[in-house]
Amino acid sequence: MNVTRDTSDYLWYTTSIDISPSEPFLRGGKKPTLNVDSAGHALHVFINGQFSGSAFGTRKDRGFTFTGPVNLHAGTNHIALVSVAVGLPNIGLHFETWKTGIVGVYLNGLDKGKKDLSSHKWSYQVGLKGEAMYLASPEGVSSVEWIQGSLATKSRQSMTWYKAYFDAPTGNEPLALDMRSMGKGQVWINGQSVGRYWMAYGNGECGKCSYSGTYQPTKCQSGCGHPTQRWYHVPRSWLKPKQNLLVVFEELGGDASKISLVRRSVLNRHHHNK
Repeated sequence: MNVTRDTSDYLWYTTSIDISPSEPFLRGGKKPTLNVDSAGHALHVFINGQFSGSAFGTRKDRGFTFTGPVNLHAGTNHIALVSVAVGLPNIGLHFETWKTGIVGVYLNGLDKGKKDLSSHKWSYQVGLKGEAMYLASPEGVSSVEWIQGSLATKSRQSMTWYKAYFDAPTGNEPLALDMRSMGKGQVWINGQSVGRYWMAYGNGECGKCSYSGTYQPTKCQSGCGHPTQRWYHVPRSWLKPKQNLLVVFEELGGDASKISLVRRSVLNRHHHNK
């Protein structure tokens, strides 16, 4: 948080490593494994410009380790790590001292064994290029060329920006975006931030509910096996009658063609007393 100055959820770490042509894995051996220790909250890994995987912390433990095989070639290889924060800590003992971000990087499976990349020369960049270009705003969205049609929405690529235009629905019912077809990211309407979305699925036990005894956060859970949040409120005051701009930044990959704007209907029940 001290590095990004709270200007972005995203912090890029980049470095390079030279691989000898004599490494056994280049001749059909087992691929090397990259381990990245993080204090939270999420991480995306790119090797030589190609997405290699993601890892996330949990509600119980923000810290985690990414472990995955990586495609390296002889010569210079480029490693890019995107550390993602999901808001600021706001509760807990001495939460102002809690750390976020990468704390160690290691490469296993080379001929000489484990290689500590933490001491390598790293560069960092705060935020996304799209954030710097204000792609979420009506003014900034025209500054780049966009791919149109089904190829754009169904590519399911990571770290991708999407845009669409829509007309405001009639009526005065509350509105929400249904983001179930997406993964994790942020969404804006007419330059206003709807917020972060994350289709993290609830786990645990959702059996019988009893509030007796000592309270625990896991008591009386509901929605196991479903997204913890699927619908995201959209104030009608943000909307124009026509040509409302929807911008989505997707970190993991999703089907943007299935994003929908839905109305909330309230059923009134009348009871007649005799």
